[in-house]
Amino acid sequence: MLNIKKRSNELLLKHIATGVLAGLLVSSSLSLQANAEKADVSVNNLYSYSKIEVSELKPSWSLKVDNKLDRNEMYFSDNNAAAEEGKVFTFVGKKLVALDAKTGKQLWSYGKNLIPYVVYDKGVIYGLSGDYKPYALNAKTGQMKWQSSSSTYIDTRLRTEAIVPLSDTLYVIQGSKTFAFDKTTGKLRWDTDEPMADGSGTDYLEESNGVILRTFYVQGALTSVQLDAFDKKTGKKLWGVFGQGEAIHIKDGFVYSVDYHSQLMTDYQSQPERKVIVNVYNLETGVKKGTREYSWKRSGEPPYPYGQGDLLIRGNKIYLQQGDKVAEYDFNSYKANQVPLQTYKIPNGDNWLQDRLIFTDTTNELAGIKMVNNRQVGWYGDAPLAQADVYGKGVYRAQRNGTLLGINLLTTKPVFRVRTGSDLHGATLKTGDMIIIQGEGKLIGVKLPASLK
Repeated sequence: MLNIKKRSNELLLKHIATGVLAGLLVSSSLSLQANAEKADVSVNNLYSYSKIEVSELKPSWSLKVDNKLDRNEMYFSDNNAAAEEGKVFTFVGKKLVALDAKTGKQLWSYGKNLIPYVVYDKGVIYGLSGDYKPYALNAKTGQMKWQSSSSTYIDTRLRTEAIVPLSDTLYVIQGSKTFAFDKTTGKLRWDTDEPMADGSGTDYLEESNGVILRTFYVQGALTSVQLDAFDKKTGKKLWGVFGQGEAIHIKDGFVYSVDYHSQLMTDYQSQPERKVIVNVYNLETGVKKGTREYSWKRSGEPPYPYGQGDLLIRGNKIYLQQGDKVAEYDFNSYKANQVPLQTYKIPNGDNWLQDRLIFTDTTNELAGIKMVNNRQVGWYGDAPLAQADVYGKGVYRAQRNGTLLGINLLTTKPVFRVRTGSDLHGATLKTGDMIIIQGEGKLIGVKLPASLK
């Protein structure tokens, strides 16, 4: 009856509106033009999405959780959840809970008023209590291995940057401070700070041959990134170099790092010449042992775009973004004025995701290059992209219309759709044949079809 009544009202309103319009058309005393206002600004988005017809999968389970997916929020984190060993670890009511990834059934819970940050490493779950004290749990049972008595709390304006388990040490990064805990007992070994960074550090931390490497943002007459080295046993600073980025490679006791300081001193707009400088330092002493330069020239006329280009090392190959292409070099046999082994054309846009030769184009869509034939490929959807993750054969594209598309990586064809009901999405997780979708305030478990396993 309610639907019939609603429909009747719609018809009545339509009839009345039609009568009014007819009255305006036949009345010589009224002007239609006087009632038509023009917008001050009217813009049409020429880029549109076509509806994709694809099978819709029903989630295996869904659960309300504590998460913050808005990157503008103060306590946003990429580590609200983790998925390993057929389990999902997340936070509900400020407690850490473990779920069966296939069913969503709760297996165990731990703590109260916890910081919503979780990391899995080799059968152990690491996190922080409400007062920023690290803890370690058995991932299978939830039994506590240890709770540290030392807090990593710094300032309410600083959120936790990272928890990094490496070898026998658990590192906690808070801005420019680094804390090192014994991985077995939870005892604080040392903590250190880079005072020149004034609290501003990155989440980069790497350990090699008893040396810890970190990067910081240092301000002065010029502002740039700085690479520091610390003794693993004591936390004592061994050396630091202003203008140097994180290690792109560590080999035979040498650290290879991009020189960003030289960029600040270059007149990019008037000069088409470009080069990436990679400096080589002794890992223990910081003594400079050599320099590599990879040069090229910008096409066109000035003013030229700012910057040099991203750089990536995989095995014995180094890939360098040079304007609208990526150049491939042999890393192990460097020589001056080295010619690329081959180049790959970059799709429209210049944002490089440093994992494979995959980029974000000018519309923030994913685009890639097939290295066998230098052909561009894309994994497109039918709504703006919110989050994309690649696992094996699948590209999981969460969209800003409350859906996620599962796309075959090789064929680029959509395989399924899941309704998430969320605008914002966190990283899609995977364990076994299950993917875990992170929506606003919820997790959704989906079993993958055979073609994407």
